[in-house]
Amino acid sequence: MMVEPLNPGDDAAPGTPGTGEDVCPRCGGSGTIEGGECVNCGGTGKVIEGIGG
Repeated sequence: MMVEPLNPGDDAAPGTPGTGEDVCPRCGGSGTIEGGECVNCGGTGKVIEGIGG
């Protein structure tokens, strides 16, 4: 089973219980900042965040 590497903006690995996919807060979901790849989301425009209380 291949495990996707975490990006700096991810709280956990994709599919982890209690987490969900959200728009990257640094690039607004574009995957780029100032013409370069967003380092927070690795260029995907998405981050994995914890949900719930």
